[in-house]
Amino acid sequence: MTTTESASSTESPSKKIEPFVSCASGGIREVWLLSYPIILANISETLLGVVDTYMVGQLGEVEIGAVGLGSMMAWLFYLPFLGLAMGLNTFVSQSYGAKKYTACGYMTWQGIYVALISGVLIWAGIMLAPIMFDLAGPSPEVHDLGVTYLQWRLLDAPGLMVGMTIASFFRGVGDTKTPMKIGITINIINIILNYGLIYGHFGLPRLEVQGSAIGSAIAGLSGGLIYVVLFFRRYLTPFANRTLVWPNRQDLGRIIRVGAPIGLQRFLDIGSFVIFSAFIGRLGNAQLAANQIAIQLMSISYMIGMGMGMAATTLVGQYIGSKQLDLAERSTYSALKLAAGIMVFIGLLFLLFPEPLVTFFNDSPDVIRYGKQGLLYAALFQGFDALAVVFIGALRGAGDTRWTASAAFIGAWLFFLPLAYLLTFTLDMGFWGAWLGATVYICMLGTACYYRFRQGVWKTMVI
Repeated sequence: MTTTESASSTESPSKKIEPFVSCASGGIREVWLLSYPIILANISETLLGVVDTYMVGQLGEVEIGAVGLGSMMAWLFYLPFLGLAMGLNTFVSQSYGAKKYTACGYMTWQGIYVALISGVLIWAGIMLAPIMFDLAGPSPEVHDLGVTYLQWRLLDAPGLMVGMTIASFFRGVGDTKTPMKIGITINIINIILNYGLIYGHFGLPRLEVQGSAIGSAIAGLSGGLIYVVLFFRRYLTPFANRTLVWPNRQDLGRIIRVGAPIGLQRFLDIGSFVIFSAFIGRLGNAQLAANQIAIQLMSISYMIGMGMGMAATTLVGQYIGSKQLDLAERSTYSALKLAAGIMVFIGLLFLLFPEPLVTFFNDSPDVIRYGKQGLLYAALFQGFDALAVVFIGALRGAGDTRWTASAAFIGAWLFFLPLAYLLTFTLDMGFWGAWLGATVYICMLGTACYYRFRQGVWKTMVI
C-alpha cells in the first residue's frame, strides 16, 4: 500500500464537499464554467507581456532586445519543471473524483516538495546566464543587459514553482476561479512594480532593464506567497491541506513520472517554434516581423483552446476517479466542440480580414504581404490545433503523458523542423514553405492525438 492509499483509506464516507462546478454531466456548460477563468487568466498574462514590452521598448532597441532574449531563456529554464507542477492536477483530480479528499492535500504537499527542489535547480540558470548569452551571440550591449535581466528574473523560481503547484491543486478540485484571481493580481503587481522600477517612479530607483526583472521576480514571489496563504484557508481543511506531511520518495517519484513528460512535451513544442522562427529570420527582417505578428495573433486562439484543454484535464481526471469513463469521454468531446468552434471562427477572421489584422501591428508593405500568407495557413489548421490541445489535455488527465512527449519529439523534431528546412531552403519556397511545414505538422499532431484518444489506452492507465 502506498502512502497515498494509506492516507485515503481512512477517508470518512460521510464527508461531503460541495462541488465548485455544480453541473457534473460532462456537457458543454460544465466545460465552459471550468475553462473561462483559465482563458481570462491567459489573456491577462498576454496583456502583461504587451505592457512589459511597451515599457521596456521606451528605453531603446538594445533594452527591448535584451529583455526579449532574456525572457525566452528564462522560459527555457522553467518549462521542463513547470510540467511537474501541472502533473499534480492528474493526481488531485482523480483523488477528488474518487472522493479521497485527504489524498488531494497529501499529494499537493508532495508536489510542493518537488516544486522547491525544482526552484533550486532552476537557480542554476543564474550561473549559466553568461554562457547562454555567449552561445546566443548578441551584441555586447544586449549581452550585458540580458545577462543581468536573466539572473534577476530567475530569483523567484521557488516561489513561482510552489504557486504553480498549488494552482494545480485548485484546478484539480475544480476551482479555476481562484487561480484566475491570483493570476490577475500578480499581473497588476508586476505592472506597478515594473513601472516604478524601470522609470524610477513612486520613490523607487530607476533601474531600467534590471528593474523590469526585479519587478517580475517580486511579483512571482508574491504570487507564491498568496497561493500558500490561500492553500491554508479553513474551507479547504477536508482536503487535509493543513496537515503537514513529510516527503515520500515513492510518491515524489509518481509525480515526476507523470509531470516530467509534460514539461518535456512543452519544451520540445515551444523549442521547435523558436528554431522555426530562426529559420524565418534568415529570410529577412520583414519575414521575421510577419512571422512574429502571425504567431502573436495565433496565440489568441491557442490560449482559448488551451483553457478548454486544461478543463478537460480536470474533468477526465475527476471522472476517472469516480469510475465514470463515459462522462470522461463526453467531457472531452464537449471541450473539443467548444474549442473547435471558437478557434475555427477566429481562423475565419484570419482568412477574411488578414490585412487589417497585420496592419494593426505594422504597416510595412512587405510585412503585410508575408503576414497575410502566415494567417492564411493559420486559418487552415485551427481545427486541427483544437484537436491537439484538447486531446493532449484529456490524455494528461488520465496520466498518459509519455505518449504526448513522444509525439512532440517525433512530430516536432524528427518531422516538422526537417520538413520546414527542406521546404524553406532546399526547395527554395521561403516563407510559404516554412508555414506549409508548420501546417502539415499541426494537422498531423492533431490527428495523431485524436486517434490516441479513440484507442482508449487512457482508460486503463494506472498512475
